[in-house]
Amino acid sequence: MLVSMTGYNSLTAPLKLHDGQTCALSIELKSINGRFFEVICKLPSTMNHMEINIISVLQKKLLRGRIFLTIRFDGGNDILETIIPSLKVAQGYLTAAEHIKAHANLPGAISITDLMQLPNVFTSEKGSLHAADEAAIMALVTKAADNLTATRIEEGKALERDLAGVFNTCEQRIGSIETLFESIMSEKKEETKHYLVPAQEGDETAKDRLDELYATLNKIDIHEEITRFKSHLANVKHYFGINQVDKGKRLDFILQELLREVNTLMAKSSHFDISSMGIDIKVELEKAREQVQNII
Repeated sequence: MLVSMTGYNSLTAPLKLHDGQTCALSIELKSINGRFFEVICKLPSTMNHMEINIISVLQKKLLRGRIFLTIRFDGGNDILETIIPSLKVAQGYLTAAEHIKAHANLPGAISITDLMQLPNVFTSEKGSLHAADEAAIMALVTKAADNLTATRIEEGKALERDLAGVFNTCEQRIGSIETLFESIMSEKKEETKHYLVPAQEGDETAKDRLDELYATLNKIDIHEEITRFKSHLANVKHYFGINQVDKGKRLDFILQELLREVNTLMAKSSHFDISSMGIDIKVELEKAREQVQNII
């Protein structure tokens, strides 16, 4: 089973706080492909101290990729903030107003409405989460990560179907190359038989032609490359069927080996049909490399 690094999940659930308040917590979790595990968190200020624990949970669940996490309290992230009057500041304003009134002999009085409009009369105090609140939030984060994993698995199934088609095409092409190669080698071997007896009898022209044919046979022999290519293809199918971490990296390395073998094969053989089928294989392998980059 292959698992994609791409996925998205959003979760909104009621959260009852220890002080009796009930609010809704929204969690948005998105992942895209990346070489390593990386998390970008956007949390309410009251949850900043939980970031390390949250990242730890996500790493265990999601393993690899660029993860974007946003958590917010519906109705505003200031739900745990308390507005507190700054009595000292308010008294300072009142005292100053009385001094101005007495000094300038002015009528009137400062009202509560006037006072509330002055700066720094009120301050906000951030509330703290209780251990039970944090446990409830972590449970929701874990659930969101599990949901995201489920979407990644579904995406991985689609990737596996596409990759299976690509590798089946490669298998067919390498089979056709092998058949054509064996036919070419048979023709060349028959030609060597034509010069073998005269060469053994001392015909210098036949000896030269025979040496030339042997050199050509050695040069165009792609049996080893075909064998290794088929072995790598079998290894790919093996990884499709096992549960193992870092499948994407391993498949990427195998694809590099497959490309190396087909490049060597094409360099050795100058036959048009073999070169043409080799190009078909390279096109398919490049498609596969783009998709493998998105596998965990």
